Amino acid sequence: MEIIPVIDLMGGIVVHARGGERQSYLPLQSVLTDHVEPIKVIADLLAFYSFKTLYLADLDAITDQTLNIELYRQIIKVFPQISFLLDVGIQTQQQWEVLNKLSGLTVVIASESLSEIELLQIAQDGILSLDFQHGVFLGNNEILEQAEHWPDTIIMMNLDAVGAQTGPDISLLKQLRTQREGVNIIVAGGVRNVQDLMCLKQESVTKVLIASALHNGMLDSESIQMVQK
Repeated sequence: MEIIPVIDLMGGIVVHARGGERQSYLPLQSVLTDHVEPIKVIADLLAFYSFKTLYLADLDAITDQTLNIELYRQIIKVFPQISFLLDVGIQTQQQWEVLNKLSGLTVVIASESLSEIELLQIAQDGILSLDFQHGVFLGNNEILEQAEHWPDTIIMMNLDAVGAQTGPDISLLKQLRTQREGVNIIVAGGVRNVQDLMCLKQESVTKVLIASALHNGMLDSESIQMVQK
């Protein structure tokens, strides 16, 4: 199992995401870092553990389509050893083509923002985030219903569980697996501790997005090393 830390960016700093209510996100407070500047936070995360992949969510881009391409390039340049997953709320094929030219990152296509669903047939090497909130799928229902057009890797993004310390949504995980046999599912939202990770590991989950459990100290480096074996 691979643990993938999440870096939520808003207003040029790293914030603490909770419940998908982006207007109420506060600057990051963490046992791992005293900083909120993205590059310093990433450096402190990597000092804590040698993660191979990081997930960047640019909340400003997601909410109002203001792409900060220079920041993405700077982060990639400073950390060339890291593979980045980038979610900027892509809506169109044109946006995807611009970002897909940047080496060192994989573009995440989020259902909540995607308007040109034909992109899924083109971006098969990307990652599709299936987003849910308050028990409702966010986005064009055709995305959820036409599982044959999903790329090989999807993210199960339960926004209600993000930062809520409620545990991962196993029932949703099982539901998505019935829709597309053999799809690789990255779980996002709800992981509280190593017990939750072991539960997901028993469900054959191989990748998990995590923020709160790292920053509140519930996951130490020894626990991460144990589950990643």
